[in-house]
Amino acid sequence: MTVAAIGYLRIQASNTDAWMNFGTAVLGLMESARQDAGGARFLRMDDHPFRFMIEAGEQDVLLATGLEYRSAAHWQAVCSALEAAGYAVSPGSQEEAERRCVEAYASVNDPSGNTLELYHGRKLDYVPLNSPAGVKRFITRDERNGDMGFGHAVLPAPETEATIAFYTELIGLAVSDDLYPPIPDSRVIFMHADNPRQHSLALYNQPHPSGVVHIMVEVENLDEVGRGLDRVKQAGLPLLATLGRHVNDNMCSFYVLAPGGIAVEYGYDGLQVDWQRHTPTVSTEGDLWGHEYSFPGVND
Repeated sequence: MTVAAIGYLRIQASNTDAWMNFGTAVLGLMESARQDAGGARFLRMDDHPFRFMIEAGEQDVLLATGLEYRSAAHWQAVCSALEAAGYAVSPGSQEEAERRCVEAYASVNDPSGNTLELYHGRKLDYVPLNSPAGVKRFITRDERNGDMGFGHAVLPAPETEATIAFYTELIGLAVSDDLYPPIPDSRVIFMHADNPRQHSLALYNQPHPSGVVHIMVEVENLDEVGRGLDRVKQAGLPLLATLGRHVNDNMCSFYVLAPGGIAVEYGYDGLQVDWQRHTPTVSTEGDLWGHEYSFPGVND
């Protein structure tokens, strides 16, 4: 049973107003008008009711990653397999499922401590994107294959081998490629869902204080990336990587630090793969050009 797409993220922010302004004015996402009993705020990028749930809290961290399955039967089979393997699977209440706009979900932690929300039956409202920054479209869908998720997320995985096995043997992702970047003792394992996006989830073999190494959103052309870079500079936000192009997914992008410290990749031209003809690779360099990095702790 394979994951259909990475559907949403729940992000805790110490300043939700700042995060929402970043999401709308800088990234070009749209705030959802929906009300939430828990006080969460929502950012949308397509016909899904939200892709990012922003919740108030003392720390700026990723709370959970939402992974979608195509049917209740697939979802139940994965939950049962996880329980049989000794993982604690916690079904969400109907009230909490309604908050997430899904039929049903269950929470589980991977071996590195990352929280997943496995779900099926996303409830769409088809409200068109009206970007405050004028972004015409985010790449979340392939017309032939359907939803590809919001983009991708890179999660910390210090328990690397056990975490790889968890995702490939139980959750239903498959390895796209492997990267050993020119950073001592570093490895990134890229994984894909049952859609053409080159990777929907990746694992970094080190811990990370925010619970996520970075998240990525994709726009439709280079001009949109350039305008996004202009908005970052106008807002005075720190760049974590200059404009560049990755070797594995072909993404032309830059990285910016969101309020509170979560890194966001903003790019276009991401590779879409025919998985029947794909051979996983191992790389020792992550970029074709550009991407001069200044991640905290890397360039210090």
